[in-house]
Amino acid sequence: MSDTYTLHITGAPPDWFEKMHALVAQLPADALTADDTLTVETAFDLFDRVTPDAKHLLRLAVAGNGRALGADFRAQRGEGRLNGATTSITLAVKALRKKGSWPASAPDVLTSTKAGPEGYRKTHAFYMTAALVPVFRAAIQRHDKPPAGDPQAMVGHLAVVFEEMGFSTPVARESAQEFLERHADDLAAWLAHHSGPQDRAPEQTSHTEG
Repeated sequence: MSDTYTLHITGAPPDWFEKMHALVAQLPADALTADDTLTVETAFDLFDRVTPDAKHLLRLAVAGNGRALGADFRAQRGEGRLNGATTSITLAVKALRKKGSWPASAPDVLTSTKAGPEGYRKTHAFYMTAALVPVFRAAIQRHDKPPAGDPQAMVGHLAVVFEEMGFSTPVARESAQEFLERHADDLAAWLAHHSGPQDRAPEQTSHTEG
């Protein structure tokens, strides 16, 4: 008898998933594996593409060892923003699949549970497959600590600002790139000014007592 199982569950109430999550949490770290290997590089690519709200939802899932409560997200990011976050993740996965870097058989990044089967109630929680949690944890750590001197790091930081202003992710990255190219000389001058020798304090004049 095989000790490997695949579960496809729909329509279960939220408390069932809570109990299932508690049981899964007791398994060894290597007990669960994804249908296909997802690399840290691919997870990083997805995390880098999605909106700030989607990044926050993924951070919650990783911090919760595979579970992100909808109530926590709404309290921290505001009402009515979950749909945009999940849509961003879905679009990023589709783009990566089209690019050929996202395995077709890989599990969904997040699976939502609703308080009612009709879907008219607020999402209770999101679950990430246990095998994906360490992959996304490593990807997020890499995103938060880019290599020193990485020229794309500033583009990424500035793109986040544009996204928070309401720009879509592709437009935000293009706008950030264009801004940096347009103001490269001014930025270089600013950096040289702030990294150069600091003005010395005025020398004190010595007084000779007569």
